[in-house]
Parts: sequence; C-alpha cells; structure tokens
Amino acid sequence: MRKTMRNMTGQVGLSGILWGMMVLFTFVVCAASCSKQERPAEPKKKVTVGVASATLSAPVFIAYEKRFFSDEGLDVVLKLYPSGKKAMEGMFAGEVDLATVADTPIVLASFAREDYVILATFVHSYDDVKVLCRKDRGIIRPADLKGKRIGTSLMTSAHFFIHVYLVEHGIRKSEVNVIDVPPQELPEALRHGKVDAVAIFEPYAYQAEKALPGNVVRLPKSSLYRETFNLVAMKKFAMDNLEGLKRILKAVDRSIEFIHRNRKESISLLAGATAVNETLLVSVWSDFIYGLSLDRSLLTSMEDEARWAMRNRITEVKKIPNYLDYIYLDAMKAVRPESATIIK
Repeated sequence: MRKTMRNMTGQVGLSGILWGMMVLFTFVVCAASCSKQERPAEPKKKVTVGVASATLSAPVFIAYEKRFFSDEGLDVVLKLYPSGKKAMEGMFAGEVDLATVADTPIVLASFAREDYVILATFVHSYDDVKVLCRKDRGIIRPADLKGKRIGTSLMTSAHFFIHVYLVEHGIRKSEVNVIDVPPQELPEALRHGKVDAVAIFEPYAYQAEKALPGNVVRLPKSSLYRETFNLVAMKKFAMDNLEGLKRILKAVDRSIEFIHRNRKESISLLAGATAVNETLLVSVWSDFIYGLSLDRSLLTSMEDEARWAMRNRITEVKKIPNYLDYIYLDAMKAVRPESATIIK
C-alpha cells in the first residue's frame, strides 16, 4: 500500500511539473505575441525628391517603382519637373528635399548661394543633348548654323553644350542668335519655325524629330562635353540626415544594378513612370552610363563651366567658387567608398 502510494505520488508530481511547464510556455508565447502586436512598426522616414522627367533620372524612377526606397525604410515621394534646373529650383523653394540635376545648373546657382551640396553623380552621357535643325532652312552641317536662330534652354546643360558645340566648329557667338525657350516648348518652336535649330536634351529631342517627320536633320554629335546628372540636397538637410541619405544612395545603387541586368524591364518601368515613349527609350538607352560616383572629373567640369559663365557675363562673379565646399562625401563613402575619389 505504501509502495502504491509512493508510485502515485511520483506520478502526480511529474504530471504537475509537466503541466506547469506547459502553462508557463503558453504564457511566454502569448506575452511575446501580445507585446509584438502592441509595439507599433517604426514609421518610414518621408523624403520628397524633385525629379527631372528625363532618361537621365532612370535610377530614381526605377528605385521608386521597384520599391527599393521602401525596402530601405523610406517613404519616398517623387515630384516631377520638366528639367533638372526646375527640380533644383523646387528644392531651393522648399518644395522637395532632394533634386536630380545636371552639372550646369549646379554651377550657375553657385554664384549666388552656397547652402546646397552634391551627394552623388548617378549617370553621365556624351550624347544626351542633340542639335536638331530644319532641313528646309538649309542646315545640313554645323557651318550652316551661321546666321540662324538656335533655340535652347538657357542656364541648363543644353546651354553650355551649344557653347561647346559652336566653339568646336569654329562658329563665333556673334554669328548665331541663341534664343531662350523652355525645354518642353522647344519641339513646337522648331515645328512652327520660330527657330531654325535647337540644342535639346531627351526626351524633348525625340519629340522634336517626330514633330517634323522628314524635315529634321541631326548634326554630328560632340564628345567634348560629358554631361552628368546628380543628386543634390540643401546643406542643412544633408548634415541632419546622414542615415537617410545613405539609405537613398543604397536604393539608387540597387536600382543601377537592376538597370544593368534588366534592360528591357527597366525601359518598360521608366516608360510607365514618365509617360515617355518606349520606342524613344530603346533608341537612346545606350547613350547613358549609369553608376554612382563622386570623382575629380566632376570638379574639373564644374570649373570649366564656371569660367565659361564668367567669360560670357552670365555672372558678375569674378572668382571661381571652391567646388569642394559643394561636395558632401559622407553618404557616398558609406555606400560606395571605392567610387568616392574626391579628397577634401
């Protein structure tokens, strides 16, 4: 009888221990689950980017479409502008936090202010800006531009490009009439004969050719101007948001890798995001070299453009700004240190 009681006591004790362990385990799981449900997800950091509606901006558009920004914990909003110059002006006006813009507007703005910085170059091209002419105005070669009206968008990359192009072909500034026309209006200006030729970047170059089928001549391209497209921010925003900027560049870098591996899908995504003709994108895609960088060639180009602006009285400033002061290296060094070769 005592033996039986001992056995029963042992069984009851073991069962009690197992039951207690099960209750404790259930409690821990429930507590963890409740705690997880009660703890709200960390909100994504909102960043507004002013983007030029151009093929050059492809990495930003595709990073948005593929949710690479979201993967980095960012709530990115894109605001479209007809040019990088307008996108940067939007940033100065407080409409956006960042902007995509070519090197020329960056240089021209530097004569008036020093409160913004370049975060990274993400593409370059020698063939984005094109010189298109009306055949019925007798223009079939660069020399025929003499005495003609050339439409372009002043204070943009196309403005500096036409200067380089005229010098390259021995045409003096006084021998042509350069007319300022907003980029989105250049195709119609050429079609209606308000100008005889245009210096124009994509996608407006393609639109200009289509506006005058059979009556547009494209003059030979130039390899003297290396246009870059860059991501810029106000200096204070950059200083206050290093972690966010690193995430932005990681997403853009991932987008560039996607572009290199998925040409067809990238073109399709960009066409959908910008309403730019997919046939155009196919025809010009190889003209753009995508890749994150911050290198000495950017500084050299900016100094050349500053000298051009001073010689042509575009600015009254007599001294070239120190463009090292306009470079913010920290984010690029964290994301692509091998491509951040500028030394400050």
